[in-house]
Amino acid sequence: MLQAPANLPALTGDAAADAAALLRALMLAGPRWELGATGPAAFDCWSMARLIEAHLFARPLADVDARGPGLKGLAARGLRGARVWRERGGRELPAHGDGVLLTRPDERPHVGVFLALDRGLVAHMAEHQGFSADTLLALKTTGYRNPRFFEWRLVAD
Repeated sequence: MLQAPANLPALTGDAAADAAALLRALMLAGPRWELGATGPAAFDCWSMARLIEAHLFARPLADVDARGPGLKGLAARGLRGARVWRERGGRELPAHGDGVLLTRPDERPHVGVFLALDRGLVAHMAEHQGFSADTLLALKTTGYRNPRFFEWRLVAD
């Protein structure tokens, strides 16, 4: 079960201000990375994406255990799992709240959330650096060359 750190900011209705306040709160909380952790003091990248999507956008992401077998494609399956995520085409620009799938050769998939702050940031929980919010250029320089973006959409039952 996902557990949020204490003292996350209340939402004001201003999407940019809410996202910036959440980033500040998470940076101050300083959660550590731990595979399979779901908070409040430690998260893996999937559980951090779940926390951000739930807090800012009231979007429930699937509860996926990243410790299980078959990690290849796990993040993409999780983003598509509830049939409410659509992968953006190659020429579509990411939007505030998009799920982001990041991959490097021979490493487990990595996920984050795109936030439309400062020309675009990806908020994510990295194994060797903890929680951060990085530009797409910064992510590319660390080896995440082809990010894939997933748009939330409402699907009628």
